[in-house]
Order: sequence, then C-alpha cells, then structure tokens
Amino acid sequence: MAIPANDALATRADSRSWLPLPLDVVILFAGLLGLYGMTVYRLLQDDSGGLWSQGEHSHGPIMLTLSLWLLFNRWREQSEAGELALKGQGWAWPVMALGMALFACGRALGIIYFEVGSFIPMLASVVLLIGGTPLLMKLKFPVFFAIFMIPLPGFLLDPISHFIKLRISIVVSELLWAFNYPITHTGVVINIGPYQLLVADACAGMRTLFMLEAMGIFYLNVFRHSSWVRNVGLALLIVPISFVANMIRVLFLTLITFHFGDEAGQGFLHGFAGIVLFTSAMFLMMGIDTLLRVVSRRFDSSASPKAVA
Repeated sequence: MAIPANDALATRADSRSWLPLPLDVVILFAGLLGLYGMTVYRLLQDDSGGLWSQGEHSHGPIMLTLSLWLLFNRWREQSEAGELALKGQGWAWPVMALGMALFACGRALGIIYFEVGSFIPMLASVVLLIGGTPLLMKLKFPVFFAIFMIPLPGFLLDPISHFIKLRISIVVSELLWAFNYPITHTGVVINIGPYQLLVADACAGMRTLFMLEAMGIFYLNVFRHSSWVRNVGLALLIVPISFVANMIRVLFLTLITFHFGDEAGQGFLHGFAGIVLFTSAMFLMMGIDTLLRVVSRRFDSSASPKAVA
C-alpha cells in the first residue's frame, strides 16, 4: 500500500528525531565546516597570519559562533513551523560557484579576506540547496551576520579609525582635565602625569566599533521588538552607544595607568578593559532599550484610537 506524501515526510522526520536537524542538513554543514577547517586553524595561529588571535580581529570567532547559533535556532523554528515550498533551488549552484571561486582565489593568492568571505556564499548555497529561496529568506539574517567575522583590511578602516581615536582622545582628555587630572593629548597620544598612552585600534578603532555594531544588530534581531519606535531608535543609537563604550574603555585604562602604573595598565587590567567595553556597551543598550520601551508604550497608547462609549 502506498504511503501518502505527508505521512512519508512525518515518518522521515520521526526516524531522525534524535538529530536536532535533518541528517542531510547535518552532512552538508559538516562538509562545509570541513572545507573551512584549515582556514579557521590558520586564523587562530599565534603568528602574523593568525588574524583572529590578534586583538584587532579577535571578535571573528565570536561572530562566527553567534551566526551559527542563530542559524541553528532559526532553522529549528522553521522546521517546527512547517515545510516551505521549494523554489529557486537552481540558484544554489551559481552561488556555490561564486563561493568556490572566492575560496580558490583567496587560498591560491593568500588573500585571507576572499578566503573567509567565501564562507557566506557557500553557506547561502547550502541553504538554497536544501530549502530554496523561501528558506534563504527565512534565514537571511544569520547568513548575513557572518559578514562580521571577516577580517577587515586596514586601507579601508585606518582613516576612519584615526578619526574615531582622535575624538575619543579629546573627550577623555577634556573630561579628566575637568576633574583636575594632569592630562593633555597630542593627536591620539594621551599624556597623563609621567605616562603616555597610545589610543590604538584594538582599544578604540573602527574594528572595535565594527564589533560593537555587530553586537547591537544581533541584540535587535534576537529580541525582535514589535514596536517600530524601539527598533528604529536602537538602530540609530547603536553608533553613539559604541562610541561611548569605547570612550569608557580608554577612560578606564587611563585612570588605571595614572593610579597604578604602566605595568597595571598594560597587564591583566588591559585585557579586563575589554570586558568593561562589552559590559558598558550592553548596559547602555539595555538602558536605552528600557527608555525606548516606555516611550513606545506612550506613543502607541496615544496613537491608538480611543474607545467610543
């Protein structure tokens, strides 16, 4: 006796219920991760080629982990919601060809930006191959979010980084001068007491700002507020929040160096300042989100029509 199509799909899903995702999806992702295993290994090496082991690019593994975690959860949500119509699966092959071309050029020519960046079209091609364009549209944010793991070339970001570092140096110097600290600055070099501090890219450059922007976008997508006031407000305020968080980190390191010496400022507490950066950024974001929630409730209540007696 023939088994109806719906029953066959249910039987197929039940037979794989021990897996968080269908077996074919797991196999395709295992192949994809296997292809990029050597790339990830090279990025994590403690040498000039290991960009992810350097402070300026150390957010790469975090961004990759968040992207895969979000992809995993959104895929499960879609599986529980039901099957999508399979359309546009043919696009998987040209997208995969683009990814392979970027990967081959990056590996052959030693252009790490191409090699790492090829992961995005390759990931999109796997999604297209399994669920077509409807599934890709459902999972577009996790696929897009992987772009934040790509190491950014210096020639694009150095001019912007210098501008940001200069502004932060000015703000920190003016703020501490107002509290009677013996502080001046020359460009991005802060002079406080007998010490000099260089505001480097790892402390307050565009790469750090880029990382905080990614965290803000991730926060927006995970919480998925229904109020457009909160979504638009947070999206517009991500840049100033990131700037303030970077300023707090530089301020923290400057005070540590002045009160406890250069060794303390460049030792363990320098690494701890990175935690201060993330913590201050998240608290600022949650605090502003709370204020926007109050504003959005008042806005929504004033915009809603009054009940007719």
